[in-house]
Amino acid sequence: MNVLLINISLDAQRGGGTAERTRHLANTLADKGCCCQVIAMSGDSWQSEFNSRGVKTYITGKIGQRFPIPLVNFIRLWKAVKSVDIIHIMGYWNLLSIITGFFARIARTPYVLCPAGEFASIGKPRPVMKLFHLLVGKSLINRASGFIAITQLERALIADITGFLPDRIPVFPNGVAEPALTPTRTLQYLPEEPYILFMGRLAPIKGPDLLIKAYLSTKAAHHYPLVLAGPDFGMQAELEASLIGHEVSHQVRFIGFLNEAQRNEAYQHALMLVIPSRSEAMSLVALEAGITGLPVLLTNTCGFDEVQTINGGSVVDPTVAGISSGLQIMLSEIDDLTHKGQRLKLFVIDHYSWHVIVTNMVDYFEGFSQEN
Repeated sequence: MNVLLINISLDAQRGGGTAERTRHLANTLADKGCCCQVIAMSGDSWQSEFNSRGVKTYITGKIGQRFPIPLVNFIRLWKAVKSVDIIHIMGYWNLLSIITGFFARIARTPYVLCPAGEFASIGKPRPVMKLFHLLVGKSLINRASGFIAITQLERALIADITGFLPDRIPVFPNGVAEPALTPTRTLQYLPEEPYILFMGRLAPIKGPDLLIKAYLSTKAAHHYPLVLAGPDFGMQAELEASLIGHEVSHQVRFIGFLNEAQRNEAYQHALMLVIPSRSEAMSLVALEAGITGLPVLLTNTCGFDEVQTINGGSVVDPTVAGISSGLQIMLSEIDDLTHKGQRLKLFVIDHYSWHVIVTNMVDYFEGFSQEN
């Protein structure tokens, strides 16, 4: 089967969870014998991995940052669209998805759309988003052959927006592969003692401001450093300013972007991971942490409430009070944190292996190729 994956970025530092998801989809599809191509606007973080598996990539380039315009070679995109059996478009609020959907319609190549959490913004009051949705977005939705959800919550939202029956919208969650861990510590800027960890972009949607406020108001948390790892998306100065004058401000460390190996090292020596996101399709860092045996405290907007069901951590409201309460609960059960982490690890291994997820996805894709 020939598959084309579309995503805005293949940048490990700034592409976020959708870039990582695209990386793993491409690699696993290739491992299963599919001929896979990837088109994105920016990034080449995993080019050597793709080359080793025969995955073809095309980075269009772009103009602008907040709403980038892809510098598409239309002939190259057309050839890619015509040559495949199915197109997987990830993300909604970008012009690369729109252009690819338009070409797919002309070529009569089926495409499935994975909003990856972005449908949550439909209907929001921002005029430019309303205009995008009405002028070009609705057409992309209406002409899609199918949709992929990352969580059960997203499936319900997709069904509501598109009119598709929920049972026609498969849920293919984010996945993970078990890393090779080593007890050797290489990151000198991590605390020697156990610490509370945040891993993600310093951006409002990820909620680092909520976590810092909750940390400052939770005395039990002050016995442990708070480490915030991730690239700055314009919030770090504001976050640092919010710490001025607090007696535990020296306990809070910003350590910037970590690559995959560094993230695994940070997970390995942390006390817990906190994911204070205001909105999340499915938290990839929760899986990354879980596979290393680290318990997780996350908000109920992350699409991973199973964490609490299996007692692998806690799920709370995406508020300062909710996160503070979660910190108090987790720290009051500190002797059980290792057991929570092991329960989460076993659950992640059993339910979120990339090879299992992609096998089911290929079966779904083959249904469209047989129709054509």
